Amino acid sequence: MEWFESARELASRFGTRAAEHDRAGSFPLENFAELRDAGFFGFTVPARFGGREAPLHDYLALLETLAHADGSTALSFMMHLKTFGQEREAPSYPAEWFERMCRGAIEQGELANTVATEEGLGSPAGGGLPETVAVPDGGGWRLSGRKTFTTLAPLLHYFIVLAQMPAVDGSPRVANFMVLRSDRGLRIEETWDSLSMRATGSHDVVFEHVQLSHDRLLNDRGVGGADARGGAGMAWFALGLCAVTLGVATAARDYSVAYARERTPNSNRTIKDYPGVRTRIARMELLIQRSRALMDDACRAWESREGSGMPPLNRVAAAKIDTLNNCIEAVDLAMRVVGGVSLQKRRPIERYYRDVRAALHNPPLEDRALEMLARSALDEPTEPPKAAE
Repeated sequence: MEWFESARELASRFGTRAAEHDRAGSFPLENFAELRDAGFFGFTVPARFGGREAPLHDYLALLETLAHADGSTALSFMMHLKTFGQEREAPSYPAEWFERMCRGAIEQGELANTVATEEGLGSPAGGGLPETVAVPDGGGWRLSGRKTFTTLAPLLHYFIVLAQMPAVDGSPRVANFMVLRSDRGLRIEETWDSLSMRATGSHDVVFEHVQLSHDRLLNDRGVGGADARGGAGMAWFALGLCAVTLGVATAARDYSVAYARERTPNSNRTIKDYPGVRTRIARMELLIQRSRALMDDACRAWESREGSGMPPLNRVAAAKIDTLNNCIEAVDLAMRVVGGVSLQKRRPIERYYRDVRAALHNPPLEDRALEMLARSALDEPTEPPKAAE
């Protein structure tokens, strides 16, 4: 398809810059300029607003293609694209705000992402109460707090911020508020200096008494309550992580296979003939194929909402757990095939080794996903999905 060829062309250029941005921890502004110019900012935006309205399976294919070249760019861009895919499937924001985000992405090249994580809170999916607080003020709201892991911070225009709001009948509540980059009191602190995915620009964002009009309240719920987006939030987020991780692992596999075909030690025999190397390559093939099958199965199940056996959302959780563990093992094997030189910074496989681990710390976390599978098998009726920010 035309979009896929365009994505491959972009990825080939992104790959030439990935090492430099990884080493410096710098954000790939030029990559996002090219994605914007090629029309990808609207890839998952509904067609009625001028977007491509890409289905879930095309979204995953795009992310895997980009991640094969540059995991950081793919993971960052995922955060923008999933926002529209989730909301398109399960509307939870006021229609006027969703239209504004969609048209902003298409016409102005504006990026959107949820801003939920805090150092003291951990994953919001755990049901904790954020320290970021919104209080009523003059017919609107006053927002104060600090968020971490704000991916796309260098370019983000729409900050969808999770905050604590006044309790109702003694029960604490949380809400998502729309904050714009131009709002006074918003400040980005360039704190991102991580082991993996170093070029995602996931800096801290500080909200210092940001004044918001009443219409900036997008939605609210009780703490630990069901996500208004239902399973769509988890499907687009978790499977997007699978695609990015799979792209990184496949890049490591390709590098190690090429190395094994060419590496000739003093014996004048390429290492591809060594039994240990062949076993590791075969194991990598198995792990990557298994991961892709799990991701594709979960995607088909979610899109069709049909099929026997494990429910679609449980398949999403299973795919996320197994794909990440499979891909980590595959990259570890690739490092062993390449040997000691795989640790050299000048070789991309060292970056793959770090990047493939990042999504372990994104929801659904393994323990919670396993509990979800256990609950489905042992406890009826099942609970609705929690927030996936």
